[in-house]
Amino acid sequence: MTFKIQPRRALYIYLKNIRHAQQLKKFGRIVYISKKMALVALYVDDDELDKKISHIMSYKFVKKVTTSPRPDIDPDFDNVHDDIFFESYDEQESESQHYAHNSR
Repeated sequence: MTFKIQPRRALYIYLKNIRHAQQLKKFGRIVYISKKMALVALYVDDDELDKKISHIMSYKFVKKVTTSPRPDIDPDFDNVHDDIFFESYDEQESESQHYAHNSR
């Protein structure tokens, strides 16, 4: 028996009134409820995403549903962060040496 990770995606559901939040737990796992923003964060299986979004949008108490872009983002930056950091660091060093030399 092998364990297979099920691809999931977060849905952010904006409600007209927060009291309807518990009705959404039949669609997936509720991980966060914001009373102030009337928002519910819900995880659903990726293969049933479109069907569940259309079903959730059919409720009258739902304002808007957005999906998380995280699975679509490429996590490999090819060391771009290091290059950007060191370029800006080199510029700051050269400017500080220039100011120190001119202030004498």
